[in-house]
Amino acid sequence: MRKETLYAYGADVLTLFRAFTGVAILYEGWRYGRNGVHQVAVYVILGWIADALDGTLARRSGKKTKLGRYDFLVDVFLTWATFGYLTMAGYIPWTWAVVYTLAAMLIIALVQRKSVVIVFMRPIDVTTGLIAFRYVPELALLFGLWLVGLGIVRWRRVKTRVRTWIRELILLARYRGHIPTGDDG
Repeated sequence: MRKETLYAYGADVLTLFRAFTGVAILYEGWRYGRNGVHQVAVYVILGWIADALDGTLARRSGKKTKLGRYDFLVDVFLTWATFGYLTMAGYIPWTWAVVYTLAAMLIIALVQRKSVVIVFMRPIDVTTGLIAFRYVPELALLFGLWLVGLGIVRWRRVKTRVRTWIRELILLARYRGHIPTGDDG
């Protein structure tokens, strides 16, 4: 098997792993609630490490992977699975979680932009990190250091992505949710 094919295969395996990680996180919330916080912290860390690795492998393969088009969907699922865990475990009130999720779904459906989905994902990620620092500080600290290291190693990519994200959000605000294309007159 060629090296590029192995990279693509590895990226797809990691994407599937992340999807199953989301299922495991939901199971922990349903079955163990707050008692599953340590295990969920491990799952979240492994899921996001796998996210960084699958992207690297996919880029090294030099071609589209079979599951590549689902990568962002899996990111969203992993984030919302974590949100589901936080809710089932009682860290976040159910009413707040339902209102937040419904608002996110409505706005995302109206605007249909990846940048808007990310706007709703980041507060969940930050909340997850804060809860991890409070209840599983040893794992949260290791993950925080890993994130800093990843940011340093991939600084150019992070900088480009964040600029693109902010630029699209500014355009969405300026044009009230509809970014004009060249054929809009």
